[in-house]
Amino acid sequence: MYLAVRRFPASTRASAHMASADAKVVQFSSGFQPFCGLVKGELRGCSLGILRFIRCWKNVVTNAGSLMQMPIVRIKPFLTNIMSFQSLGVCSEIIELLKDKGITKPTEVQNGCIPSIIEGLDVVACAQTGSGKTATFLIPIIQSLMTELKPIYALIITPTRELAHQIGEQAAGLNLIQGASLCNVMIITGGRSIVQQGIDLARGPHIVVATPGRLADLLRTQQASAQLSEDTQEHNTEWTLSRTRVLVLDEADRLLEDNFGVDLSLIMSTLPKRRQTLLFSATFSDAVRTAVESSRASALEQNRRAPLLWQPLDVLNSSSNTIGASTVDTLSQFYLLMRPEHKEAFLVHTVDQFLTENPCSLIIIFTNKCKWCHLIGLMMSTLGMKTVLLHSAMPQRERISSLTLFRSSQVRVLLATDLASRGLDFPTVDIVINHNVPIRPKDYVHRVGRTARAGKAGLALTLCDLFEIKRLRAIQDFIGKELTAFDVNEKKVAKIITEVSMARRDAERKLDQIRFDEKREINKAKKIMKAASSV
Repeated sequence: MYLAVRRFPASTRASAHMASADAKVVQFSSGFQPFCGLVKGELRGCSLGILRFIRCWKNVVTNAGSLMQMPIVRIKPFLTNIMSFQSLGVCSEIIELLKDKGITKPTEVQNGCIPSIIEGLDVVACAQTGSGKTATFLIPIIQSLMTELKPIYALIITPTRELAHQIGEQAAGLNLIQGASLCNVMIITGGRSIVQQGIDLARGPHIVVATPGRLADLLRTQQASAQLSEDTQEHNTEWTLSRTRVLVLDEADRLLEDNFGVDLSLIMSTLPKRRQTLLFSATFSDAVRTAVESSRASALEQNRRAPLLWQPLDVLNSSSNTIGASTVDTLSQFYLLMRPEHKEAFLVHTVDQFLTENPCSLIIIFTNKCKWCHLIGLMMSTLGMKTVLLHSAMPQRERISSLTLFRSSQVRVLLATDLASRGLDFPTVDIVINHNVPIRPKDYVHRVGRTARAGKAGLALTLCDLFEIKRLRAIQDFIGKELTAFDVNEKKVAKIITEVSMARRDAERKLDQIRFDEKREINKAKKIMKAASSV
């Protein structure tokens, strides 16, 4: 997708800088070095208007039990309600576009981060799902491109194909300045021609949204082609990340913790050291904390300002030691305890009742494994319930088809693995059901974050059997909240147990017929071979 180019003069960009600041240096007896000496300051005489902030220090408990000091931006509560995009330094063209989309006030994370991003600072933002993190980094990027269009100016890396496509669509939507497209947004994911993607990158898109695996494959292919071109003295179509100005790691906790290490290392090695780096995450994990410390050390070494760590007020004011693990107050959270063999019957009854009582709402059902996801989909199909699936064993075209049908409400039930738990935005999802208790408590936070977004109400129900109670307690400790027992008509559930059990056995036979497990093993073997060849 190549978009028409429109340039705007530098005067359209709002100036965002500190005119003056009163600073106070705090001494730490613990031996830990702070990010920077500026702890408390007030902005005066600049285009940010009346924005005030406090950088305060909050104790973070590490795994070893020691205390580490982290800088956190705190927006004063009495100023939060009167903030506007204009006071944050956002230009009038983008403000008008946001108004057309019904967005008139910035969210808390946008209040706290947009001025610093416009100023060019590195930022780490840990905010709840559905809080507007994507627009927080897209608005400053597009505003910068209004002054000067530069090839591969911004690289946005995200863990899943689905999230990459969603961010790409949002970037294209914010890209329509005064009715015309400003820049070229390109999406790089697996499931598409790697040759064509290399050609498209050589044309110089301005914003690239990519998954780490496919982008790393493109870099390896380019390096191999460059070596071959040197040997044969042939011309090679080139593209480079060496002039990229902004790097965004979205869902940073997953990118830094899951199996993306090799690919991310290769990508980072091709990026310039002097760049703006933005990390966004719903949880402040150990991996994110380590990345922040590494970034701080790098900034000190290069004589740059240290990264800014931002968290919402409710987390700052919380007495919990768990950082970024809170769920929104508009989310009602329940659990339902049952015997393992009756779990599917309770699931079918709950889904059927909800669809009947809420004819315009959507449901997401999360499972821990691809096989469970496929099995329940087949079982519900046998029972006459229409569903779509989303898991990593599906071809890309089927994934896109499932999301399209679900977003358009043609199918109201989405069965998914944690592939759908990160970042995806479905405005009309009113209930999230966990068929299994998530193994990792932070996965629970991401799953239930698919509902109760942007201040709306939502419901999360976790089905728990007798062997999963320990996991459920771990989740409650992690989020600092007690889940409420869910009321259900057990007599109605008892009436459908036999029918549901027969449907499940039928689904198991169908799963064997399509050789699901065998295909999964083949795919795993291919991934292992690919990873081994890239080392």
